Amino acid sequence: MKKSSDWGEFADAKDSERYNVIGSSQGLGGSGKTHFWLTAPGPIAYFLLDPGGLKSMISKFPDKEIKLIDFSGEMDWGRQERRDRVQRALDIYRRFESAWDVAIRKARTIVIDKEDKLWETIRYAHDEVDSPTPKNFYELNLDYAALIAQAEAAGCNLGLIRGMKEKWGKIGQRLDRLTGQMKDTTGFTGEWVPRGQKEVTELVQINMEHRWDDEDREFKVKILEKCRLGNAVELLGQEMGSMDFLTLASMLYPDAPEGVWS
Repeated sequence: MKKSSDWGEFADAKDSERYNVIGSSQGLGGSGKTHFWLTAPGPIAYFLLDPGGLKSMISKFPDKEIKLIDFSGEMDWGRQERRDRVQRALDIYRRFESAWDVAIRKARTIVIDKEDKLWETIRYAHDEVDSPTPKNFYELNLDYAALIAQAEAAGCNLGLIRGMKEKWGKIGQRLDRLTGQMKDTTGFTGEWVPRGQKEVTELVQINMEHRWDDEDREFKVKILEKCRLGNAVELLGQEMGSMDFLTLASMLYPDAPEGVWS
């Protein structure tokens, strides 16, 4: 960036533009999240932590450079003893950090599939009493935010694919026979929310929700409550069919130079 005269470390903002998209993609299984991010520019560095998450997908992009590191076969936490679980998670996260440093240097697009699996791994590695390197949640959140900051500084696209869970909460009331008072009842509310690290939606540039529309026979992508790029007033709440990465990028950066996404 070119520094402005007499402005010290300040530089001209127009010289600092980076053409990249850092986004979260939430949705139920089979909603098109993986396919969407594989339409992003290559080389793609793909971190797979979701068992079966890439089946039959790579063959649809024969001309794209996609590099894969697969941790999915090691995500069987429920079958591991507690002490083994912590050590395995720590080993995976150390390998992730090493591979991340390579991806930041080499890739145009980085995909983490799924983000909630990565967060689970970090928590097992650092936030249990058996961990050899325990950290509190504040430190874990800082580590997570650093990934987004590094991707932005490097000008990489970053896709955080997120699984969903049904929300638990108040679903009604019932009469307590002993007290004669009405009491709240709890259960699954029918509302689906993303799993994973709670600050993701705040850290990224754009949040998206993906779904399959059976009537229209196409995947839909909806821009949710966060969009820092493009004309947010027009884009927030919009749902589009069969949208790929390049279509989204053209809306977020309508004045981008030709060929910037190739």
